[in-house]
Amino acid sequence: MDFRADACSEIDRPEPCMRQILLELDQTLRAHRPVCYTALVETRGSTPQKAGAAMLVFPDGSQSGTLGGGCVEAEVKRRALELLDNGGTELLTFQLDSDYGWDDGLICGGRMKMLADPVRPGDDISYFRTLADQLLAGRGCTEAVIIDAEQTGGIAGGRYLLDAEGQVLSQRATAPVPDVVQEHLRALVTRPRPYVTNGISYLPHL
Repeated sequence: MDFRADACSEIDRPEPCMRQILLELDQTLRAHRPVCYTALVETRGSTPQKAGAAMLVFPDGSQSGTLGGGCVEAEVKRRALELLDNGGTELLTFQLDSDYGWDDGLICGGRMKMLADPVRPGDDISYFRTLADQLLAGRGCTEAVIIDAEQTGGIAGGRYLLDAEGQVLSQRATAPVPDVVQEHLRALVTRPRPYVTNGISYLPHL
């Protein structure tokens, strides 16, 4: 699904770390409430937020975290609320049209691809708990997100969590990990930044 963003503005708010996001997700589900996990998985050009940013959207419209603010974030929230009612994981692409200005000095012209993943009480959340365990233990890992099904042979939106040796720790996907995922994984010792190659977004957690 593609969107064109205009008249965007930045909203000043505290930005929780991934550990806090995962803790809130777990607490929300333990309270038998649904939540939509959203994440920025690819950027091109000038964007107000970088890949790896995450945000939780709650049924009442509140949120934790930020994907950059403005109309892009508002549109992600709107779609996330729809998915909470009835939907599965989606990838959303936003074109930040340079014909429109950003308020507060933000720069336009880029592209942002977002993941929206509704999580409901009773769902298997082992992926999120494994990621949280890795972060709490100080062990590095990488999330691999399928963003192009044709290139990878996988399912768009599928996610795989890999340890520093490239072994799959967990997955939030209905298909086995495509071979290409591990072929293009960069070693964590090189401290890689988020990158996209061969239809896969890699989000390292160092």
